[in-house]
Amino acid sequence: MAVNMKSMIAETFMALSKTKDVDKITVMDLVKACHISRQTFYYHFQDILEVIEWSMQQAFQEILTRKMDTDAPEKTICIFIESSSEAAALLKKLLHSKRREQIETILVNTVRSYLQELINRQESKPNLPLADAKVILDFCTYGIVGLLLENCGKKSLDKERIAHQMVRLISKGIEILIEQEANH
Repeated sequence: MAVNMKSMIAETFMALSKTKDVDKITVMDLVKACHISRQTFYYHFQDILEVIEWSMQQAFQEILTRKMDTDAPEKTICIFIESSSEAAALLKKLLHSKRREQIETILVNTVRSYLQELINRQESKPNLPLADAKVILDFCTYGIVGLLLENCGKKSLDKERIAHQMVRLISKGIEILIEQEANH
């Protein structure tokens, strides 16, 4: 069976991050732990940051693929928040690293892509001007990322309530924008 080298490198990074400060993990550490050459590493990734970005994209894509069978946006957002909470330890480490700004950018881009894919898969989409749709997408993206950053790893986080509140806010915002558009 062929080894998915990208996955192996990413999983090794995750394993190393459990015992080592993420700022201290080097390409050489990954090369040694994976028993591969530097050339093999650089064939698949430019640097450690790209390993992190690819890993986050894969995790969110897996969530998307696994959970698109639900028609309830509330349930989907809740699953997203739950999955992110499960990765709280690594997320905290990444956010306390020297790469925080880059990690936040990756997180925002990944969440935006995830939400865009959710929107694209919806059968009935509200007819909104592109500028309004972008604002809603940005609002939701930064709302989810903000919640993740603020509540990362909190045991008392009521994920269902937050998902319900977000869906209500999004739905009401869309209703208001459609109403305003109709009145113009």
